[in-house]
Amino acid sequence: MISETPSSGYARLTPFQARAVLVVLVAATVFCVGITLSPLQSTRVGWQGGGEGDMALYRAEVERIRAGEGYYQAAAAELIARGFPTRSVFNWRTPLPMWILGKLPDPILGKWLLGLMALAVLVLSFEAMAREQGHGIGKPVACLLLLIGPLMPCVLGDLFVLPVLWAAMFIALSIGAYGLNRPGWGVALGLSAVFFRELALPYCVLAACLAAWQGRRKELAAWVVGLAAWTLFFGYHAMQVYALVPANARAHAEGWVQFGGAAFVISTVQMTAYLLLLPQWVTALYFVAAMFGFAGWRSALGQRVGLTGCLFVAAFAVAGQPFNQYWGSLVAPLFCFGAAWFPASLRDLWKAARAPALFGGRELGGIPEKDSSRRFDRRRM
Repeated sequence: MISETPSSGYARLTPFQARAVLVVLVAATVFCVGITLSPLQSTRVGWQGGGEGDMALYRAEVERIRAGEGYYQAAAAELIARGFPTRSVFNWRTPLPMWILGKLPDPILGKWLLGLMALAVLVLSFEAMAREQGHGIGKPVACLLLLIGPLMPCVLGDLFVLPVLWAAMFIALSIGAYGLNRPGWGVALGLSAVFFRELALPYCVLAACLAAWQGRRKELAAWVVGLAAWTLFFGYHAMQVYALVPANARAHAEGWVQFGGAAFVISTVQMTAYLLLLPQWVTALYFVAAMFGFAGWRSALGQRVGLTGCLFVAAFAVAGQPFNQYWGSLVAPLFCFGAAWFPASLRDLWKAARAPALFGGRELGGIPEKDSSRRFDRRRM
């Protein structure tokens, strides 16, 4: 049986509520666009810094591992030689991504593997959205086209050595697996994300909380066991790091808790090939549209995608320095889902706002019979 294309949550609003939401939408748009046009703007696009950057660091580590060195010895040598801060354990990436690339016959195979994962994200995302849309394919197609932007870096240059891209693909694949009702794969892929980059931890915790809330005990147990294993893994990683940190190790002048707010959040949303080529105020519009789409998406998949996106928005509003803009790559695919829902959400909101307000079961323009008689009685008194 073919189901109807579902409407957004905005279709259930009263006219007064819909008009209030429209006011909030306009205000949020003006605020976010204003941030990008003000001195508060935060972006590293086009910034030329000193040194060769993270990609050169990771590629050098991979080459050392290929030559027979251990990961931690390779990382220590390259971090110190290139002047990177080494005092904090969070300045050291966990070994799995670099170790895998270093053990491949040719590191370029990692690029092909990451590209195949990106292709799988496209397929799973389209299928997951198409299943809940019934006969409508407008949103799945829109999402597919938007996803090309954040997935394109997977096959560009040496970007495949960035652990954050691997974690991003695992998160997107995990959500796609949940969308196809494959929670086992969702857990396995989500845990893979955090083993590749600790920044994926909020997603795993959120997924475990959803499993607990929905009473899926086996899934919750899998998340708990997996996160316990990751905790041991990260503890081992920290021990190895601190054994190699010199006494005079350099640290960042400032910590990661910066309260960058909307300016930094918008800069992280910009991490997609399309938006990096456009003025940042376009990213502000895209961000508002995606968040608006999340709020109107009523389904299990929409709940998971929307909550994940909002969780990372909240995290990035607090943590992250301007040069951490690339963290946005971790969840950039998710905003494509929200943006794909924006046109339908705006349509439903506009219809709800234009609907005639009701009073006593009749339109506001007409006076109910009882009320008119009461007014007449008051006049005679």
